[in-house]
Amino acid sequence: MATKIPRLTKAEHDAATRRGEARAKLPSALVAAELDEEAKTVRLRFRAGVELAIPIKAIQEIANAPIARLRDVQASLLGDGLLFADADVSIYVPGLLRDLFGDAFAGALGKIGGRAKSPAKRAAARRNGRKGGRPRKAAA
Repeated sequence: MATKIPRLTKAEHDAATRRGEARAKLPSALVAAELDEEAKTVRLRFRAGVELAIPIKAIQEIANAPIARLRDVQASLLGDGLLFADADVSIYVPGLLRDLFGDAFAGALGKIGGRAKSPAKRAAARRNGRKGGRPRKAAA
């Protein structure tokens, strides 16, 4: 059974487009990816100029794939994905980095997400404020 995809209004589409464009401009956005066959790594380059080489064996989704199927690798347009066309594999880069570096990295991602100012977040903050705000920490 096919899933019905909801239609977006022009305003919703435009807002989503602006969010995507803003996300792609973040320093943490992936701008390029390439396979280094000799070193058996995938090299990632981020907008901030940081480069990271990750051993293929450390990436669970492609660890057992033949090198020939990994040659066509690209960064997604939003800068948050790693796309291997011939292997039919897409990898969410923040999730990959969390898998590799653990919760410390996830905490940094959460901090970035905590700065988001969506209408839903503003509404939730107002609701919590009406209840007296964030509960105080218990004294140790």
